[in-house]
Amino acid sequence: MAGAAPAHALPTCEFQGIPLFGEVSVVESDPDVRVEVVASGADLRVQWVNRHADECGEWRRVGLGADFTIQIVPTGGDIRIQEVSGNPGLN
Repeated sequence: MAGAAPAHALPTCEFQGIPLFGEVSVVESDPDVRVEVVASGADLRVQWVNRHADECGEWRRVGLGADFTIQIVPTGGDIRIQEVSGNPGLN
C-alpha cells in the first residue's frame, strides 16, 4: 500500500508503553524489548551515553536498576536500532 509505514515503524519513542530512553540492561532471555542492530532501515537511532539518558534514543547501559531490558537478536526483533554517535531518535 502506498504511503504505508514500515512494519516496524514507531509512531512515538516507546514500545508497548516502555519509553525508549534511559537506563538499559542487556539480557540473554526474557527481555522487555528484543532488538535487532542494523546498519540502515532502523526504527530508532540509539546513542549509548555515560550520563543521564533523558532524550529519545539515548541509552545508558547498567547492570541493575534498569528502566528496561533488551535482548539483542539477529532477526525477528520487536524493533530495529542503529547505533549512532550523535543525533539519536526516531527514524
